[in-house]
Amino acid sequence: MAKHFGISNDYNKEEIFNILDNLSITKEGSNVLTKYNGKLISNAVVSEQYEVFDFTSFAKDVINEIENYFTPEKYKLRITQGQQELRLIGEDVLINDDVFSKMFNIVNSTDKSRALSLNVGLMRLVCSNGMVVKVDEEFEQVRVKHYKTKLPTKVLQFVENISNFDISINKQSAALEKISGKTVSFKEISKKLLINKDGIIKNSASNRMRLFAKNIQTSKSDAIKNLTTEQIYLLNNVQRIVLDQTFLNCDDIIMDAYVALNLYTEIYNKLDSTILKRETNRFMNFIE
Repeated sequence: MAKHFGISNDYNKEEIFNILDNLSITKEGSNVLTKYNGKLISNAVVSEQYEVFDFTSFAKDVINEIENYFTPEKYKLRITQGQQELRLIGEDVLINDDVFSKMFNIVNSTDKSRALSLNVGLMRLVCSNGMVVKVDEEFEQVRVKHYKTKLPTKVLQFVENISNFDISINKQSAALEKISGKTVSFKEISKKLLINKDGIIKNSASNRMRLFAKNIQTSKSDAIKNLTTEQIYLLNNVQRIVLDQTFLNCDDIIMDAYVALNLYTEIYNKLDSTILKRETNRFMNFIE
């Protein structure tokens, strides 16, 4: 049994609470049982050190608290087997002439597939790609494994700092405004994305690069226009030629850093906020 409620849903706290009430997470011996509407949807074997996170109670408590600092307008609630995600989308923020929305996100698993993550960030409405820019590690993200020694402390730390919600959003906005007008080289970004410290190209990096290069040509919101034949060749073959002389001879593509960031994060617009944060900050480190 799985439930997936999209971001197109208008914010309705009572509706969210009613859905959450159907979720049950319990630990019985060495098994974590996840049920929805009384039906078992996940059964994971865990160690003695594993701490069950009460997603339902926490989500309700944090919604009640965060409403003091943030006005949700839309929501997404996903309950799929052993994974749970709640995303709240709020007021608009104008950054570099683009409309973003404030975003709060909880991602959890009861099948050991991922750590608990709590994030505050921004969602760009034109293509629905979110960003969580690293500006305040103690608040804008908590990511912690389900260990008894760590989980309660980290969650409490996040909740105690919810009052810093707007401060974190403002810092993230400033970080994005700062890179607008700065130019970046596609070739330089390619080398950083593709080649690890040992001079090897990993498959994951190659896939990431392929999607980024495709977005540069096809993105509905940010595609680079009037590319030359040689630049198109570079984009379509960069993974194959990055270590060759051919790469050095190709015409480079110089892009606005903010546009480049949007093209890159668009790759991850369907994924959860933990991945968005990791990839946003990976790219910000390249262009700063």
